Amino acid sequence: MNTVALVDDDVAVLEFLEKMIPWNDYGFRVAHTSTNALEALDACAALMPDLIITDIGMPVMDGVAFIRAVKELSQQPRFVILSCHDDFRYAQQAVQLGVQDYILKETMDPEALTVLIAGMQEKIGSERRLHDELKMLHSRAHRSNSVLKEQWLRELLSSPVPDSPAWTDALQPFGFRTVLPYFIPVVGRLHEVNAAWKRYESEDTVKFIVENVAEELLGNEANALFISVSAREFCILFNCSKELKHSPYERVRTLARLVQQKLEQVVKLRYSILIGGIEAERSGVRRQIGGMLQATDRFFYLRDPQFMTMEEAGRLTFHEEEPLSFYYEYSERINRTIIEANIDVPEAVEPFIHFISIHKFEPKAVKRFVFKLALDTMMKLKDTRHYTNEKVQNELDQLGNVSELREWLVGFVQEAVGLMEQIAKQSKKVEIIDAQKFVRQHLDRKISLEEVAAHLHLNPSYFSRLFKKETGQNFIEYVTRSKMEKARELLNGSDRTMEQVAQQLGYENRSYFVKLFKEHYGVLPSKYV
Repeated sequence: MNTVALVDDDVAVLEFLEKMIPWNDYGFRVAHTSTNALEALDACAALMPDLIITDIGMPVMDGVAFIRAVKELSQQPRFVILSCHDDFRYAQQAVQLGVQDYILKETMDPEALTVLIAGMQEKIGSERRLHDELKMLHSRAHRSNSVLKEQWLRELLSSPVPDSPAWTDALQPFGFRTVLPYFIPVVGRLHEVNAAWKRYESEDTVKFIVENVAEELLGNEANALFISVSAREFCILFNCSKELKHSPYERVRTLARLVQQKLEQVVKLRYSILIGGIEAERSGVRRQIGGMLQATDRFFYLRDPQFMTMEEAGRLTFHEEEPLSFYYEYSERINRTIIEANIDVPEAVEPFIHFISIHKFEPKAVKRFVFKLALDTMMKLKDTRHYTNEKVQNELDQLGNVSELREWLVGFVQEAVGLMEQIAKQSKKVEIIDAQKFVRQHLDRKISLEEVAAHLHLNPSYFSRLFKKETGQNFIEYVTRSKMEKARELLNGSDRTMEQVAQQLGYENRSYFVKLFKEHYGVLPSKYV
């Protein structure tokens, strides 16, 4: 039986959903109900439901953040969101996350919900059958000859064995005749890695599907051998001869183009294709394939999948300068977006994307930059619930092009903005209260913003913006106001002189103290003596 979780901060809505829908009649069991998204998230982590019906506008964690957090744990559940008209912006975000349906609370009724649940039951059943079938096919693939072909390619690339006429003998059991004297390698590189993982959930599934599509197309080509390199890359080795009338490249280009087109049309996976040169010896083929796998990094800044030769790819070069030398400028822009909770995150990220696209830094260097930015952000926000160092590194490693990098960075910053908003709501109970307490305890001396930020283990710039956001005034203004209030108290309730009060509040310059007091109260401190 399928399981369902109901999440809404309105108890009446929860009771309506639980009692007015005949869940058992449609193969569902209500496994969890909650008025709190954080509580529901813990329940989902323990036992992931098949269907989640959730409100959008909830305190602490809204529905969009909840859906995103669940998807980090599993792609299994289907989602239906409940929303009021006022929550339409959040509902749009939820739809972008892959939510299956959207219901306005104002129009909610048992009959409509029952129809929706019946449809969900059918979709979940179909997905489960498809998942089981893919799992079975995946299991068969692991027992196939593909494993041996991959092993052969790995050994070719890693072992500098001397050339030998028998170097391709191990491929003959796979139907690769190798009776012709020359070879042309072709390498395919997945252009949109994240999209592939989201569509098929498993890297091994992607590899299996691609191999099956390619081998079906090349089935009648005894002189072509498909070999998976990884879930992101594949190699096709063509055996050919040099003919005066017909160039072997024409046939290779035709077949490689066909594989590229079919992968996009049939399984919605877009690959760039790189065609190597003609080689006769093992060492030449080894050198070609190794160089081609490295050369596919040059497609990083290109918007669409490519189809080109190694000679054409060689014209795509990278800027040798290290982008980390520009770290402060661009990290400050993004950090400012997080602190100010700027909702237009894509606009804030775009200058950095434009900068790296213009300069075309090496992709690995760019990913190092973003990795450092992510770690610094996580440290400032003191949060590792959604990201860990390893998770960030793995996700960045998988990014195939600059568009995917933009998408990842926007998502990361948006989550950081959301967390910053949560921190801001709680900041009166933590950072700001601690800062104000520190000021009150040290009114007898000079207090700097840097000192208080260090006391709170916060970046000074970050602390300054946070204090301004939460209190509506600059930190130094707050310190001055606190000292002036204390000065008035001392002048009114004691026999201290103006000079003594100034010194007691850490002002060595009497004239400066008098000036501040008059600016604050409009009169000289002598009026209070």
